[in-house]
Amino acid sequence: MKVVILDDWEKSFAKNPEIERLRQHFQVEIYHDKPSHDVLLSRIEHADVILPIRERTRFSKEVLQQLKNIKLIAQTGAGLAHIDMDEANRLNIPVATTPGGSAAVVELIIGMMITHSRNLLSLHMQMKQGQWAESSGLGLENKTVGIIGLGKIGSGVAKIARAFNMNTIAWGPRLTEERARAQGVEFSELEDLLQRSHFVMITVRLVPETKHLLSEKHFKLMRKDTFLINTSRGEVVDEAALVRALEENWIGGAGLDVFNHEPIDQNHPLLKLNNVILTPHIGWKTDNMFHQFLSVSIDNILSFLIEGKPERIVNLEKIHINKPTV
Repeated sequence: MKVVILDDWEKSFAKNPEIERLRQHFQVEIYHDKPSHDVLLSRIEHADVILPIRERTRFSKEVLQQLKNIKLIAQTGAGLAHIDMDEANRLNIPVATTPGGSAAVVELIIGMMITHSRNLLSLHMQMKQGQWAESSGLGLENKTVGIIGLGKIGSGVAKIARAFNMNTIAWGPRLTEERARAQGVEFSELEDLLQRSHFVMITVRLVPETKHLLSEKHFKLMRKDTFLINTSRGEVVDEAALVRALEENWIGGAGLDVFNHEPIDQNHPLLKLNNVILTPHIGWKTDNMFHQFLSVSIDNILSFLIEGKPERIVNLEKIHINKPTV
């Protein structure tokens, strides 16, 4: 059987000794580039298992229909927006996912918050230019953090914010007052959260109901000094409205790890603004997360194909599978 690992751009999986666990049972092919559509199909059409790294490759209906031998898509991470799950279910293709990634994203969020509040980027550049700037930072104590989406990432942010003696409030499409209170967080309606928060963190998943969740009217509700951080998906925010809010100083600034189109266009107006911190979708990308994603994905593959025990298969109830063996 053949396992094809896609999109190992950083060559992190290729260097990980965990790969040897796969090679004991399977032929393993690892690719590090960004192939054309035809080249991609030539690589995966006869694969028994595909191990994609995050959401870098889109598995459309047409792509899924070309998979002649597929027995499992061992997805890294929990995101499935890049897979046509209706078609995967129709074709009886099991899709397994891996937990994790939230701790790394929390680290980036807190890093952006501190970088902004203490003006670190500007001070760093001034120091390198020989200047000893007189600067007063923004203290985090007693400031309010508004968390949109109190899942694992949002809960992690709330925990650290409380350690800084910050006020934590939260809203989510399905968040209840009871769930918020259980985590020591005050539940707030979205509009109220936006009006009160010094920092607004977007940590919801991108689903139809959260697309363009924040639009122009929401940015106008925010404080003039609000710093917005989005590590979710670019389309959760109306990006054009956000650009205008930043250009016209409706809000204090933004830390963005995600964008409508990635990589971001080199002529994008966000690149010309001084009140933004921009990172190239690195929220989850740490050595710990790469290792965890690979290790658990291999567990999923071996438990299913070697032991005949489906593990972490998200569509198990929607498909019919036999217990395959090598």
